Amino acid sequence: MARLPNVLLVTADHLRYDILGCHGDPAIQTPTLDALAGRATDFANYFVQNPVCQPSRASLLTGRYPRHHGVRHNGSRLDENEMTLVEFFHRAGYATAVVGKHHVSQARFLAAIDHGAAHNCRRNWNEREDGRYVVEQRNEFEEYVHQRGYEYRTGYALPGFREQLGAVPSDLPDDCHIDAYVGMKASEYLAQADTERPFFLWLGFYGPHHPYVPSGRFGTMYQPEQMPPFQRSADDLARKPVEYRLYQQCQVHKYRGFAEAPESVFQAMKAAYYGMVSQLDWALGKVLDTLAERGLADNTIVVFTSDHGEFLGDHGFPAKAPFLLDCMLHVPCLIALPDGMAQGIDALVEEVDLFPTLAELAGLAVPEWVQGHSLAATVRGNTVPAARTSIYAEMVDKKCIRTNRWKYIHYPGKDRGELYDLAADPHELHNLYADQPERVAELRAQFYAKLDETEDFAHPRYERFAGRDPATGEEVHHYLTW
Repeated sequence: MARLPNVLLVTADHLRYDILGCHGDPAIQTPTLDALAGRATDFANYFVQNPVCQPSRASLLTGRYPRHHGVRHNGSRLDENEMTLVEFFHRAGYATAVVGKHHVSQARFLAAIDHGAAHNCRRNWNEREDGRYVVEQRNEFEEYVHQRGYEYRTGYALPGFREQLGAVPSDLPDDCHIDAYVGMKASEYLAQADTERPFFLWLGFYGPHHPYVPSGRFGTMYQPEQMPPFQRSADDLARKPVEYRLYQQCQVHKYRGFAEAPESVFQAMKAAYYGMVSQLDWALGKVLDTLAERGLADNTIVVFTSDHGEFLGDHGFPAKAPFLLDCMLHVPCLIALPDGMAQGIDALVEEVDLFPTLAELAGLAVPEWVQGHSLAATVRGNTVPAARTSIYAEMVDKKCIRTNRWKYIHYPGKDRGELYDLAADPHELHNLYADQPERVAELRAQFYAKLDETEDFAHPRYERFAGRDPATGEEVHHYLTW
């Protein structure tokens, strides 16, 4: 019987598709990810289902859309009826490990983890009027930094945190960064992993999520004035729905007043973000080195992706924002098989496709309630993906479909929306919603058809029976009630 492959699922947080060397960024240094892409299937049009951490991660882990798994915003709990990838592989006999950020609130998920480390070690300060930020009990990462002879500070405890849009590079050494610590803990796990039992390791880096605090050489790797230009236009926000302009003036935003921040501050923020990306790349390189040193690389599927993207100064916004533009939804997805070859895939792919793809690559049956499409045959180099004409994403009060040519963003119950011609306007700077009502009507009809297409008829808790239509012979599934 063939050995089951190991799976190393690596997620970044807030990493855009275009901020990688292998994806054409002229300034970024990402040698590890560039090398990984050189032996991986690189999905060039991979989109997440939500621009916020918890809903997006829930879709990645369940292979289901947010309106069905129920996590629609941060702070939501994943329904206990949902099965995650971690539990799925655990039930299949895998040793399961979750190192770093997972952001999943579900008892079943937590119970399925055989080994965990570096969870909840990014401190999230609430802003204090007195400016007093005191660590009364160090978390495991802060204790590690303390034992190295330093003290770690983040968030509002950093000088000028809000005014600098969260970009305060650290003078601590390279290895006193949170992602260096997460990578170290993943390497420790791999160093002692049982080579006789397959493992599923989810390695969740915290970066390049704000605050942007690259450390050591990464804190000064990029100069603000050398950053690639922002994607903006004079009438961009004026043509977008009013929600954008209200968000710009929001007084409870972490970086309130960002609309008045000078260009130099936005450039420094972008430089610090780039430093975070390069530091993550360096930390991942050490993990992959450990994988090879243990002789595990020749039987391990490596996946790299991100939970969502980042505005990063485009459209005048820092960090993330609750909108459905490509800078938030379009992220990297690299899948490398032990004997795989580099290939670029341009077909539209969704985050929900990862669950069935990994299941099939491991030789496991895909549960019927998973809504994504398996890409295993494509990753193996045998076929191109089945043609998906559009992708679907949502953010509580907004939903969208995106084709290769058009993006339509639907504002339920409102007389406004967004329409972009991606061929002419790839950065979504010119909203055509008011200019092309016939195109809006056409895309709206496609949107409602997409809602039907992505409905949920096979939730794991639905009790069903099957019968055959005597007129057509079609097998029909219907539902029991008691």
